[in-house]
Amino acid sequence: MKREVCGWTGRILKVDLSLGSIEDIDTMEYAEGFLGGRGIATRLYWECVAPETGALDPENALILMTGPLGATGAQGASRFEVVGKSPMLLPEGFCYGNLGGYFGPALKQAGYDGVMVTGRAAESCYLLIQDGRAEIRDAAHLWGLGTYAVRDRLKADHGRRAHFVTTGPAGENLVRTAALITDHEGSATGGFGAVLGSKNLKAVVALGSGRPRVADPKALTELNRLTIRLSKRGTLRMPLPKDQMRYVGRASCYQCGLDCLRGAFRTASGKEVVRKCHSMVFYMPWVAMRPGEKIDTAVDATKICNDLGLCTMEMDNVMGWLARAWEAGDLSAEEAGLNIGEIGSRAFFERLTEMITRREGLGDVLAEGLLRTGERLGERATRHFTEDVSGVGLGSSYSPREYVINALLYALEPRQPIAMLHEVSYLIARWLLHRIKPELSPTTAEVFRAAATKFWGNDKAWDMTTYEGKAEAAMRIQDRTYMKDSLVLCDCAWPIMDSFNTPDHVGDPNLEARIFSAVTGLESDEEGLRAYGERNFNLQRAVLLREGWKPLEGDEPASFNFPEPILHDLLNPRLIVPGPTEEPVSVKGNVLDREKYKEMRAEYYELRGWDRETGLQTAETLNRLGLGDVAEALKKRSLVR
Repeated sequence: MKREVCGWTGRILKVDLSLGSIEDIDTMEYAEGFLGGRGIATRLYWECVAPETGALDPENALILMTGPLGATGAQGASRFEVVGKSPMLLPEGFCYGNLGGYFGPALKQAGYDGVMVTGRAAESCYLLIQDGRAEIRDAAHLWGLGTYAVRDRLKADHGRRAHFVTTGPAGENLVRTAALITDHEGSATGGFGAVLGSKNLKAVVALGSGRPRVADPKALTELNRLTIRLSKRGTLRMPLPKDQMRYVGRASCYQCGLDCLRGAFRTASGKEVVRKCHSMVFYMPWVAMRPGEKIDTAVDATKICNDLGLCTMEMDNVMGWLARAWEAGDLSAEEAGLNIGEIGSRAFFERLTEMITRREGLGDVLAEGLLRTGERLGERATRHFTEDVSGVGLGSSYSPREYVINALLYALEPRQPIAMLHEVSYLIARWLLHRIKPELSPTTAEVFRAAATKFWGNDKAWDMTTYEGKAEAAMRIQDRTYMKDSLVLCDCAWPIMDSFNTPDHVGDPNLEARIFSAVTGLESDEEGLRAYGERNFNLQRAVLLREGWKPLEGDEPASFNFPEPILHDLLNPRLIVPGPTEEPVSVKGNVLDREKYKEMRAEYYELRGWDRETGLQTAETLNRLGLGDVAEALKKRSLVR
């Protein structure tokens, strides 16, 4: 008798827009090995996207995937993953993103764990998924609209329970840095908005009345209560000028009761918005330099980007580059087509974003992304790039010069590995918060050491002044993140490493496995789930190698980390970290030691079961992980030992 499926819906939608075909894939053929979310999406990419495929070619796949915990009531489980070849990377290559809001749960309520779209429609269209059925619909009335107008039209047509993923005019015009946008101000960078636009696909819409089965609802309810209780550990917020903008309450995603960076904020003028993290503050420094300019301009800059489908991190870098190049005389106002002296004003930002979105003048160059702008304009452009200019994401935040573990986390990923960086930085931030105001955080130096030892695998990992124990710590953080991105769990909430509400203020690394077992009925523990993370990480490594990633050469953080000292960090202005004693240690002026990094990397290769000298995976390790077919494919390319 076939076991009842709990957690998953059991179906993935496969759509070919060139053929107009729609069919189902059995989720469970993939779930046993790759769990869900990022894991299954990466496996589908491995099977369906050839290395030579271009990011904007019809053959590229845009894969949206939920996990087994979504829409079950599990806390912090409303997110979904996007995977595909990114036009934002230079060169183009495999990439991924992670979005919150309501679309992921809505997709499962509509009867699907995920959707994979290939091909290119002859005319603009959108995909409607409703109660186990899907159809390709005409989108002539949506094409050209911003994301907020798309939201209003879709909800008018399909009701308030309809949730969506879309892009703005930037994606339609194949701006390489265009973002995917979902409801509740969710977004994903990586150029996936351009991938959506390249397929003449304006939106994917989901609604339904279903709900995935839960194996043990009573146990899940108890675990949800425990999770909410343990999550009380000191809420982190972006620093804001409180006389101009204040936090006024939660802005939770679907079925989530956990504290989060996402919140509702109100400006002094009374404007209320939902905002989170960097996207909330990226224009504020420029606005602050213009006397009389209200903070509302900075708040609205985020809305403008979301509406057009532009990445706020890229826009942050673009504005910095424009200002520096103009001040140095390497870019004239005439060439820019802008009055750069007005940067920080609403009019300047509106004009710049329209130029990029519509590919007008210099905007057409910038629409290719700053890295390609550097290729086109040469040294007069690149000499004004900062450390933050990278392929996808910001290149210097949570710097390896400040937190040594992060050197390996940056080095092994095709984009800024923000969820991994958060595991390190959030724990340190709560340690810093405790030092400033002890009642706001339980994370003393002793708690930091205990939590780091428990979650990162060894008693050397917590000392941020040494390279010892960091290889194992990085490996465990990677495996947990890949597991988390496959369940799919929110990195604002997970893992729960510290808490006001445990006797020793240290969290439980087995909690995710207990929730997984309650939802799916499949017994697991921390190491059982970690095995999924290890497998999925190795699968992504194989994808990268197949697409041209160079081991050793590629397995390094950005080169500036070695010669350039770290001098500032907005979120840790004193640049202090936990050291060998109770007293903090300043890392101001630190550089990454190249020889020590190489030793740490070699240790990491050994821990992974890879070849120490080349960084290539071994057939033995891939076979142990159930990736024998991957090993055979890599063997044909001489990419495995």
